[in-house]
Amino acid sequence: MILRIRLLLLISFICLLILSSTFFLPYGFSVIHEGWLATFWLLISNTGGTIGVPLITILFCILISMHYKGWKSKLLVITGALVVFSLVLGVFARVNEYFIKEQLKVERPNIIFLHESMGFDSEAFYNIESKDERRAFIEDFFNGQLSQVIMFDDEPLHPKVITHWLHETGYSFPSGHSVNAFLMATLMAYIILFIYSDFRRRLFFILPFAWATLVALSRVLLGVHTALDISLGAAIGCLVAFLIISTRLIDRHLMPKSVDA
Repeated sequence: MILRIRLLLLISFICLLILSSTFFLPYGFSVIHEGWLATFWLLISNTGGTIGVPLITILFCILISMHYKGWKSKLLVITGALVVFSLVLGVFARVNEYFIKEQLKVERPNIIFLHESMGFDSEAFYNIESKDERRAFIEDFFNGQLSQVIMFDDEPLHPKVITHWLHETGYSFPSGHSVNAFLMATLMAYIILFIYSDFRRRLFFILPFAWATLVALSRVLLGVHTALDISLGAAIGCLVAFLIISTRLIDRHLMPKSVDA
């Protein structure tokens, strides 16, 4: 177990170093204009959202079950893994969205841009409690701008980015996508290291972290989060995952008894 923890600490530290580059490099709002880059990074971002995370979770649970023999064992593992992932991710996502963010009340960078550059009333926007009503408020604002092309750095915004901004009506800090992606990635990587003993297949533990890093970066590139949002969000996700791992819940309930620890 100690070796697995060390590997996870190493790769998570590397990922956090990569994310820290967003403090110094001009990543913010860099893929919000017309073109394929906006579409690509929106796709990456959506894999860490309310649809992408459940789909990836289900797929990963199915992959876990393939390590077992017999359909009953496979079904039990899929069910157990789904319950664990759903509870952990669901509970913490709601704590972050409805408690932490609401207490800190940090405005999103895209809302700040709209306020400073286009006269959007960010104070009135955040005074609205309902997210659906906030969405209607900002949608009315965009509809009122149809007489002119919405620009950023003298280039038009991609229509899909505008649609994405319409759905990001909560507060900014910490990034929920980053928290969930790194929480999920750390748990997945630990399970991969637990299941496989050969070096070649163990290297697959890097893939969940690569995915989580891209998801976190996409949030800055799309202008909906800051470097601090994603960096601390990723760190929080890793920390929560390590706390769960330390309970040995995964070792006892999800893994085959025949696997060497």
